[in-house]
This record gives sequence, structure tokens and C-alpha cells, in this order.
Amino acid sequence: MAITQALHAEHAARMPASVGAIWTKWLRQEDLRLLTEHPLLVALEDGTASLELLKRLLAQHSHYSRHFTRYLCALLGQFGDARSIRALLANLREEMGVDEDGQDTHAEMFQRSLRLVGVDPNQEAALPATAQLRSSMLAYCKSADPMCGLAAMCLGAEAIVPLIYGPILHALRRFGFGPEATEFFRLHIEEDEEHAITMLRMMEEIVSEHPARGEVGVAVGSEMIRRRVEMLDAVWTSAAAPMPAALNRSHNSSDFWRVPSSLTANIPIRLSHPDVMAVSSAADHKFSGERKHRVHIVDLPSHTISMTIGHLEIGEATGAHRHNYETLIYVLQGIGSSVVGDRVVEWKAGDAFYIPPWAVHRHQNSANQECIYIACENAPLLQNLGGIALREELSEFNAV
Repeated sequence: MAITQALHAEHAARMPASVGAIWTKWLRQEDLRLLTEHPLLVALEDGTASLELLKRLLAQHSHYSRHFTRYLCALLGQFGDARSIRALLANLREEMGVDEDGQDTHAEMFQRSLRLVGVDPNQEAALPATAQLRSSMLAYCKSADPMCGLAAMCLGAEAIVPLIYGPILHALRRFGFGPEATEFFRLHIEEDEEHAITMLRMMEEIVSEHPARGEVGVAVGSEMIRRRVEMLDAVWTSAAAPMPAALNRSHNSSDFWRVPSSLTANIPIRLSHPDVMAVSSAADHKFSGERKHRVHIVDLPSHTISMTIGHLEIGEATGAHRHNYETLIYVLQGIGSSVVGDRVVEWKAGDAFYIPPWAVHRHQNSANQECIYIACENAPLLQNLGGIALREELSEFNAV
């Protein structure tokens, strides 16, 4: 495809010379490298990005792209000649599905992709960088100078679609999503470059009459690409921290009636965590360091219960702690004891025991072999109810 080849400088030799020259004139190579070499897009392309990271990117992209028709309508308002308006209306009609014989609109395709991947943008607030990208795009499209809006939409959005959607499409396929989930991205990469070409021709017409306006277009395109990179930076950085919750995430007493009359099975993509104890993640290491004994976290998409695999070496004991969530423990291997409040619970392989909420407790290996146990807790339930799960590490503890 012409745009994809033109944007990748290393593929320039394989492009039609005229097309390559057109994009080279308008798009700065240093800006394009910010995209092609961005660690988030590289991770999606080379298979090292997690599904959670992909979902975070899609959620943030949704906060920006849901206003796409607003951008187009604002840009349309800056033109008075029928030819320019008709050219942009062709894009708007395709986005809105007008005269398409019942075909889904692009917005519907994208929403279907989000549903199938398990992304609900309403559960995550727009990051500041996403909000800035959105407001900058709208401001340029509202500008009385049509070159600003055209450059923002063409160079800062339509022309760079393959560089952004290509890695996303690759990652979706790698995670096993089928044609329904990938159609939106495949369509925009393979069949949707005409919108960028249309806007580019309009920009060239402006420059033919006012040559100095070309510099304005290049500058606006560069700024919008960098705004996009800032959003990618924010998503990439957020991979190590929880996303901010949206203001409308939870329900309250005024909408208790929004309870469905039937249930629909929502089967997550990931239903298993292979070899839990064979591979340690960064989260395992962090959690183990905080708890001062080895722990493996069972990473599954449960919203109400958690499971961990705890290990106690010979003579090892956990630190004293308490939490306001319940715990059920099943001993897989070894012999030991737990102090729970003012009581001592002796246990061995095959036994199970209970830790009540906010009861101070600690566990100790009493035998000459490693102890291994499963701990199941309802912490995720309390976290999802409003972040009310609490845990306290205690420096002093009087055992009975």
C-alpha cells in the first residue's frame, strides 16, 4: 500500500517515486521514527506486549476516536466551496455508514472490536495526554485556516493509520482474535488510504496558491504526531500502574433499578494460567519481597476471589499481618502452624483452615521440608466494591 510504504523510510526504495516524494515533503522522518520505534508499538509488533497493555491502548484510543465525526464536521465548516465539501463528505458518509447497503459504520466496527476484546472505555478515564490529543485535534479542525484542520486530520491521523493500526492488528491476531475483532483495523490498513490522499490533494491545492502555507501544514502535522506519541508514552508508562477510574464507573442508590432480567456469559479470552509455580513474574517477585517469603500469584480474570501459592522454607515464618478480607488456606505439602488472633492452628498436608477478617495472623513451617499452600481470598471483591480492601503489616506480634 502506498501510504504504508511511504511512511516507512526503510521501504522507500520499493515505493512509486512520486508517492514517496509527496509524503516525504509533508511528513518529517524524525516524527515518523517516534512512531515506528515507539516501545509500545514495537512490543505489540514483536509479541512482547501483554493483552492488558493492548486493552489499555484500545481504551485510550477510543476516548480520542469516538469524536472522529466531530473533527470532520468541524473541518467541513471551514470550507465554502462545493468541491471541497463533497470531498470531505465522502469520508463522513463512510464513517457514518450512509448509502452503504446496511453495512456497519466504522464506529460500529470499532465498538464490536472493543466488545470482543473485552474493553469497556467507560471503566477507564482518559489520560491527560489522550485528552490533550483530542482537544488539539478539535481545535485545529475548528481553525479558520483550513490548512490547520487538513494537516491535523491528514498528517496527524489518516496518513499514519498503518503505523498505529498495523501493530494493533498483529497483536490481536497473535492473541487469537478472529475477523470480527480485527475487521476495523484490517479495513483501515488495507482499503482506507483514499481519505488521506483526498486531504493531501486539498492541501496541495492550498499550497499551489499560497506556497508559505505548506510550512504551516508540516508544523501542524508534526505537532499532532507528537501529541499521539505522548498518548502512547502515557499508555506505555501506565503499564506499571493502575489506570485511573472513570467518574461514572460505579452505580449508586439512584440507579439500583439498572439490573438486567437475564444474564449473559462473558467468557474472557484467558481462562488458564499454565505452570503457575514454574515461572515467576515481576509481580511475584515484588509480592514475595513485601511478604518476605516466596509467593506465586495465580493470574486469572476473577473479579471476586484471588488465589496465591505460598511457600515456606524449613524453619521459615511469614510476618505478622492482618487484612479485612477473608482467607481460606489449603495445605498442599508440609507441616506447620498458624497463630490466628489468640489461637494456634496446627496443620499438615491435606488440611484446610480459615483466617477471619482483621484477625492478626502468621504462618510457620514446623517440619524438615518445604511447606506449600494455596490461599484464596475475597480481596478483589472488596477492591471492586470501591477499593476497600485493607492490609496491615505488624512489626510486633505476641504469639500465645
